[in-house]
Amino acid sequence: MKVYLRLSCFLLVFFLLFTPFNATASGINSDAAPVGINIDPSGANRADSVVFETIGAAVYIEEEIYNNEYATISITTKNNGEKSSDGHIIVSFPNNEEILSMEGSGDNVELYPKGSSIEAKDGTKTGLSEYPFVDLAKSGWETGKNETLNLKVKPNKASEEVVFLVRVALKNDATGDYERYPGISNDVDQQGWYVYKNSIGVSGYPDMIIEDISWEPANPRENENVTFKVTLKNVGLASSGNCNVKCYLNGNEISFSPVSGLEAGSKTSFTFNWVPTSSGNMDLKVVIDSENQFFEFNKMNNEKAGIFTVISSTTSPSSPSSSSGSSFSSGSGGTGGSPEPANNIEIKELAQQFVSNGNHAKFVFTKNVTSIAYIEFDPKKTIGKTTTIVETLKEKSTLVTELPSGKVYENTNIWVGNEGTASSENIENAVVGFKVEKTWINSNGVDSSSVRLWKFEDEKWRELPTTQTSEDGDYAYYEADTPGFSAFSIMVLYPEEDPESTSLSLGSSVEDKDFRAVSENSEEKESDVTDSEVEENNPGISGSLKKVLLPVVMLAAVILAGYVASRKRI
Repeated sequence: MKVYLRLSCFLLVFFLLFTPFNATASGINSDAAPVGINIDPSGANRADSVVFETIGAAVYIEEEIYNNEYATISITTKNNGEKSSDGHIIVSFPNNEEILSMEGSGDNVELYPKGSSIEAKDGTKTGLSEYPFVDLAKSGWETGKNETLNLKVKPNKASEEVVFLVRVALKNDATGDYERYPGISNDVDQQGWYVYKNSIGVSGYPDMIIEDISWEPANPRENENVTFKVTLKNVGLASSGNCNVKCYLNGNEISFSPVSGLEAGSKTSFTFNWVPTSSGNMDLKVVIDSENQFFEFNKMNNEKAGIFTVISSTTSPSSPSSSSGSSFSSGSGGTGGSPEPANNIEIKELAQQFVSNGNHAKFVFTKNVTSIAYIEFDPKKTIGKTTTIVETLKEKSTLVTELPSGKVYENTNIWVGNEGTASSENIENAVVGFKVEKTWINSNGVDSSSVRLWKFEDEKWRELPTTQTSEDGDYAYYEADTPGFSAFSIMVLYPEEDPESTSLSLGSSVEDKDFRAVSENSEEKESDVTDSEVEENNPGISGSLKKVLLPVVMLAAVILAGYVASRKRI
């Protein structure tokens, strides 16, 4: 009996010594408090490890928007010190210019619009920002490495300059401080940091267009004199230079007219005569400044083309020729126009080409400033010189009464020529090629194959047949068949949505729907929540302590069983 008890005690001590012990079971909190970052607000005693290498800025002309320029600003910074675990390039705009696009070589580029929460350089909250700023963040900024931030900024209306403030901050990992550049200057930003103040002058350019072409008589006959009148207008912001205007019929030059420079907003007209020697349709084209004698805001609107008909002298007309003139625009696809208010258009791009029967038409948007890459169709008749406009919208189109019920990537309008140019009587087999950023796809947790193009027509949204054609590191690419062109939405349906019911009232919002979907999927039974709360609030009992007590209880049972057996033998 004594031998058995000694053996049991030895086993008990052995189990207690070698059973794993967890600090959590004793109620000790092993979580470490976050280490504070010491930010030097004065910029004093800074080692010259941060060098602001280049500030670059340039102005380009946005050809598809009359009298509306944008500034392209490029900032490059070089780390001339040790490797930094955290670095930033910050550019702010005290005149509240609109930032159209931003990209950079760092890990992340983020826009903080006016009204964002900001801190002063001493770390205290200062409220809401008075103007927007952009922050490029880079972790692991290597020694001698350049990082670049590129911005496209739209000047304020009637503004004479774009003003931007630049500063840089790199963390000195040896001290924990941030070294800032400039260390001292005459200017500070809204957070109190020293900055370099820069500006880009905004100046206007001339922009000549062909406002109108007319002719008399309206229905000319063979060997009958025709008088053409061409009206030009300078819709730009500055005076134009002298130039020449040429007119062509069926590719042959029939008129050459010099035009003196025009003041901004003014117009002029000239006439020329022509006698047709044969009947039939005539392709007419008028070109301004084909020799590029002066710089213009937009060269893409310097041509106008169309078709008119010369009647055979042997044909007896059903009605006499009219002495009044006929407008040229009725025979052309034209430049078209958009009914969308300008304040709802974020950016737009246009493309032009001559559309003729039997030749596949494809308009490619080479500047890549919108999500629409191209549109194409087969014309059923000759339309002439045609302009296609793509508009990326800030909100839903004012032409629609409601939004698609889903995760919207982008709302856009597409306009082809004048009203009615892209009707089913004139074109067929229309296709829209577009792209979606993969960062949006991944951040929203959607399947790239579920992206669709929707078209608003007959007061409702219609899902278009959409196919993903390819992808690269940045974008997924798609094509969608469309019966025409108007207001579109690139979006993904919510999984629970019925495709037959895809409209969301304007009183609701995508964010509300996201919240409802999360709430429905997050419901738990009351008993499950109670158990999980007990385990979370008492981790020592539910986890590690159970592991300690279990072998002790088992060993006690063995000892008790042995003791009972020994008593029976006694």
